[in-house]
Amino acid sequence: MLAALAFGPSAALAQAPARRAITFEDFAAVGIVSDPQMAPGSAAVLYAVGSASLMANKRTMVTWLAPMSGIAPRRFPDDSTVAAEATWSPDGRHVAYISGRQLWVADSSGGGRRQMTKLTGGAIGPIWSPDGAHIAFTSAVYPSCRDDACDSAMTKAAADNPVKAHVEDHLLYRHWNAWDNGTRHHLFVIDAQGGSPLDLTPGAPYDVPPGPFGGREGYAFSPDGREVAYTAKDQGPADAWSTDVNVYTVATAGGSTKVITAANRGADQNPVYSPDGRWIAYASQARAGFESDRWRLMLYDRHTGVAHELLPKWDRDANGYAFTHDGRAIVLATVDAARTKLYRVALASSGLAVGEPVLLTGDHNNSAPSLARDGRSLAWVRDAADRPGEVYVAELGLRGLSGVRQLTHVNDALVAQLRMHPAEEFWFRGAGGDSVQGFVVKPPDWQSGRTYPAVLLIHGGPQGEFLDNWHGRWNYQLFAAPGMAVVFLNPRGSNGYGQAFVDGVSKDWGGKVYTDVMDGLDSALVRYPWIDSTRLAAAGGSFGGYMVNWIEGHTDRFKALVSHAGPFNLENMGTATEELWFTEWEFGGPIWDSTALASQYRRYSPHLFAAHFHTPMLVLNGELDYRVPYTEGLSLFTALQRQGVPSRLVVFPDEGHWIGKPLNQRLWYAEVQGWLEKYLGEEPMSGEPPSRPPTQ
Repeated sequence: MLAALAFGPSAALAQAPARRAITFEDFAAVGIVSDPQMAPGSAAVLYAVGSASLMANKRTMVTWLAPMSGIAPRRFPDDSTVAAEATWSPDGRHVAYISGRQLWVADSSGGGRRQMTKLTGGAIGPIWSPDGAHIAFTSAVYPSCRDDACDSAMTKAAADNPVKAHVEDHLLYRHWNAWDNGTRHHLFVIDAQGGSPLDLTPGAPYDVPPGPFGGREGYAFSPDGREVAYTAKDQGPADAWSTDVNVYTVATAGGSTKVITAANRGADQNPVYSPDGRWIAYASQARAGFESDRWRLMLYDRHTGVAHELLPKWDRDANGYAFTHDGRAIVLATVDAARTKLYRVALASSGLAVGEPVLLTGDHNNSAPSLARDGRSLAWVRDAADRPGEVYVAELGLRGLSGVRQLTHVNDALVAQLRMHPAEEFWFRGAGGDSVQGFVVKPPDWQSGRTYPAVLLIHGGPQGEFLDNWHGRWNYQLFAAPGMAVVFLNPRGSNGYGQAFVDGVSKDWGGKVYTDVMDGLDSALVRYPWIDSTRLAAAGGSFGGYMVNWIEGHTDRFKALVSHAGPFNLENMGTATEELWFTEWEFGGPIWDSTALASQYRRYSPHLFAAHFHTPMLVLNGELDYRVPYTEGLSLFTALQRQGVPSRLVVFPDEGHWIGKPLNQRLWYAEVQGWLEKYLGEEPMSGEPPSRPPTQ
C-alpha cells in the first residue's frame, strides 16, 4: 500500500514540486503514530500521536479518533486535553484514558468526562473487563503501604529529606536509567461507575508488569470478568541474574494469587484469554537466563492446568497475538526478514493449530495490530524506511485481509516535501555459509554516474534487528541527508531469521558477527559500485557501539567511527551493568568463572586492542545509562586521547542508554553528522566539526 503513495512515472515526477533532503527539524516534526484501538463495532479507531517540541525540549502524546467512514479525525476527548492510552469500553459507548497521570472515562463523543483516580502514584495502562463492569490499571505504591494516604506520606518524606543517599542491600538497585526508589507498580481494579480502586497485589515486592518497558499487554481479564491474569517477576535477590518471569492469576474481587507457569524457568509473559475462557495464550522462553530465546506461543488449559506450544515447528517469535472474536484463530505479529508481519493461525477446538500460519500482510513494517470486538476489522501501524508510521485498516475474513487502506495521514504533507529513498534489500553469504540480509539507502541527491561516501550502521542487542521502518533514533534518512549512502545489516544475532541465527552471536561477540559485518559491507560495495570504498565510516549504539570499538582495534578501512553507549572493557562492564543475566549468558558466566574470563571477557574485549587504535572516533554516552555505564565511554575516550587518535567525547548528563529529549537529539545528530562530514568529505575539513546548535 505504501508504494501507491509514492510518485510513479517520471512524467508525474517532473510535475511534482521539488523535494529536499530531510533536516533534523523535519525529523522532530514527524508525528509518531502508535497504539491504534479499533472500536468494538468497527466504526472508528482511536490512536496516539507523539510530537516533539524543540522549544519546550519535551515530547507529548495525544489521542485522536478517526471514523472508518472517512470523516476527518478529531482530537479526543477535546482539542486541549492531553490524553494517552485510550481504550474502548466493550460496548463502544465509553473510552478510558490517562490524563494528568490519572485514569479518566469519557463518552465516545468525548463528553461526560469523569476522573476515576486521584492516586499519589498515578495510573497507567487501563484495560476494560469484557463485561464493561471494571477497569484494570497499574499504579506505583510502596509495598508496605495499605492505602494512598500512606503512599502520599512516604512520597512527601522522601522528597523533603535533604539526604539523597542510596542505601541498598540487594542487586538490581537501579535499572535502565533510574535508581530503585522503593515503589512498585501494583495491579488495581476499579468499578467502571467509580469508587475506590482495589489493589490486587497488596504487599507484593514486584512490579506488574516487570519494568522498565512492560505495559498493559502484561495483564488481561477473563471473558466473564471474574479473573485477571498478569505478568510479574518475583525472584527476590536473584532478580538481577534471573529471567524467570511468570504469569499469575487473581480474582477480580481480590484474594490469593496463583502462578500458572511455575514449571518453566525461562520467561513467561503477556496473557490473553480465549473468548470462551478455556485458554490463556502467553509468550514463553524455554531457556533460563537467556533474554533473547525464542518467544514460543503457548496455550494454557484452564480446566486441566496444562500448557502446550501452539507452533513448535515455527521458528519465529510470538511478538504479539490476539484471538479472533469466535476463538477459531489467532492473529499473530512477528519479525521476519527485517519486517514485522501479521499472520493468521487457525485453531481446532482441541487447542491445536490447523496448518501453518497464513500471511495476512508483510508489506514494509506492520505493528500494533488491534482487532475489532466483532472480528470484522483490523487496524495496525505501517511504516517504512522512507515513510513514517500511519494507521492502516482492513476487513478480516477467512481468506485474509481485504480492503487494505491507509486511514490516517498525519505525515503526508511533510513527507511530500522530502526527497527520501526506500531501503534497497540485498543478501550475501555470511560467516557460517548462510544467507544474511542487508539494506542500502541512497543519499537524497543520488545521481547515476556519481560516487558517494557511505556510513555502515550496526544495530544493538546484539539480539536485535534493523527493520525496514521509520527509526526513531538511528534514522536512516537523517544519516543519508548530508549526501552519503547508508548501509545497514542484520548479521547473526539478529531476529527474524530463526533462533539458530540469533544464538550465533552469544559467546562469540568478536567472531562470526564481525565477519558478517565486514562481508556485508564488501557485498554492498560490489552491488552498489557508486559507493566510494575509500570514504567509509561505521556507527553503532549499544552492541553496535561495541562492534565499532572492536572495529577500531581490528581494521583501518574506515575513515571515521561513531561509538554510542558501546561496551569497551568487558570485565568492568560484567559487574557494573544492572541486568547480570545478560552478561553471564553472553559471556558464559561471571568474571570469577575462570573459563568465561579466559575465553570471553579477555578474548573479545575491545580495550585489549587499544594499542591498534588509529581511526578518528566520536564517543557518545548518557550519564543515566545503567545498562552500559557511561564510564565505558570515558575509558574509551581516554585510550584514544592518550594515543593521539583524533577523538571527541559527548556526554549527556540527563539521558540514559538512548538519547530522547528533542534538543539533546538535535545536538547528537549535529555532532554525528559533523564528524562524518569532516572525515568523509571529498576535501576533509580542518579543525572542529560544524558549529553545534544552541542547547536551549
